[in-house]
Amino acid sequence: MGHPLAFVSFLNKIGAPVQRRLLASGLPAFVQDPDALVPLSRAWLLFDQASRLDVPMAGWLAGQRAAEENLNHVFLDKLKAAPTLYRALHRFIRMSTSESSHLRLWIRERKDDILLCTQHPSRRDEPGYMQSQLYQLQVLVSAIRQFAGSDWVPKELGVEHAPEPSVMIEQFPDCRIRREQPAGYVAVSRTHLHKAARRTKSENGDSADLNRIGDWNYADVLRALLKPYLYEGYPTMRLAADLMDTSPRTLARRLSAEGLGYRALVDEVRYAVAKERLCQPHVRLSEVAWSVGFSDQSHFTRMFRRIGGVTPGQMRRAAVGG
Repeated sequence: MGHPLAFVSFLNKIGAPVQRRLLASGLPAFVQDPDALVPLSRAWLLFDQASRLDVPMAGWLAGQRAAEENLNHVFLDKLKAAPTLYRALHRFIRMSTSESSHLRLWIRERKDDILLCTQHPSRRDEPGYMQSQLYQLQVLVSAIRQFAGSDWVPKELGVEHAPEPSVMIEQFPDCRIRREQPAGYVAVSRTHLHKAARRTKSENGDSADLNRIGDWNYADVLRALLKPYLYEGYPTMRLAADLMDTSPRTLARRLSAEGLGYRALVDEVRYAVAKERLCQPHVRLSEVAWSVGFSDQSHFTRMFRRIGGVTPGQMRRAAVGG
């Protein structure tokens, strides 16, 4: 019900007959639990009614409303825990497709940007499909802004149908709106993919401030302890367990409880340290690779791109404004 409830909030705002729309769509009229499960077709009927009877671009405007009221905080916290926007988008895909069995989300790589694509295969002619996709695109933009900044605007948006784009153009005047595409999508420049989540003052806190160590979780402590050992090569789980005064099995279990695997954590630490060093123009790329435990620069480049979506060289050019 999370998405229909976003439409309900929007319909309430414009004074539409909400209860009538819910009942006509076969949705529960008084359920306020966003985690309650409802058939996709019924949710789409609500979207379709709102667009036909209340306002043509209901999906787009309801998505904007949802973004203004903030997305589900648990969902956002999981996204913002990713080390970069690029990894967050992959996490977004996993979480969203597990929520809706019919939804297909994927990333299409291009030279200077990536396309985060959305589609419900074989269902594009069903009532409410277009409004659902417009809503999804707004949610995607809102999620990306958690990393790229609240003023970020995509340079290009794609939609499968041919809606009147005036409302979209009004909100994103510098964005190219491409209609009748094979899938809906949001284009994200590679210059943003390496960015970490922007945090509020309450979420912030210098990770290097040892006075705040009481606020760290298990993984935070392990990250801090592993950093000095990176130059020696890949830190084994046995070394990590010794540093945490535990066994490898217990270490793996504690990390799993926080939704992490050991290899992924090590890569995140290596990436974070490398990213800091890449901001120092006088340090050669080979030295950066060596400083985080890579003797082969090609292996370093693959790891860096897998997490940040850009190569170390591209990251350095972005950091120095070149």
